[in-house]
Amino acid sequence: MVDEEKSVEPMRVNKWDSNAVKNALDDAVKKALAKKFDWSEKHSLTDGRLFISFIAVCFAGFALVWDYLHPFPASRPILIICVLSYFVLMGVLQLYIWYVEKNVFYQAVDEDPTGKLPTSYWTWSSKLKKYDDM
Repeated sequence: MVDEEKSVEPMRVNKWDSNAVKNALDDAVKKALAKKFDWSEKHSLTDGRLFISFIAVCFAGFALVWDYLHPFPASRPILIICVLSYFVLMGVLQLYIWYVEKNVFYQAVDEDPTGKLPTSYWTWSSKLKKYDDM
C-alpha cells in the first residue's frame, strides 16, 4: 500500500506572483480541512456573486437581442439603459466582493449528526499584501 502522505506532489508556485502564492495557500488550507473534518462546504457567497453577474449578463444579452431585432438608431435608448445597468451591476459586484465576501475563500457547515448541538458555521479568509514577500 502506498502512503497517502508520500504520494502527494508539492505545489509549484512562482514566489514573486503574490496572487498565485495566496491562491496556492488557500487551496492547501481547503484540502487540509476537507481531509481532516467531515464538513460540508457552504457556497452562499459564491452564489451571491454569480447571481449579480447573471443579472448583468441578462442585461447585456437583452441589449444584444433588442439591437438585432431593432437596428441601432431605433434601439439607442434600450442600449443606453442596458449598458448603464451592466456597469452599475459591475460596481455592485465589486462592492459585494469588498464588503460582503471580505477575502473569504472557504465556508463550512458543521452539523451535529445527533441533532443535539446547534449547527456551526466556519469561515476562513486570508489576506496577502500586494508585493509582500512574507
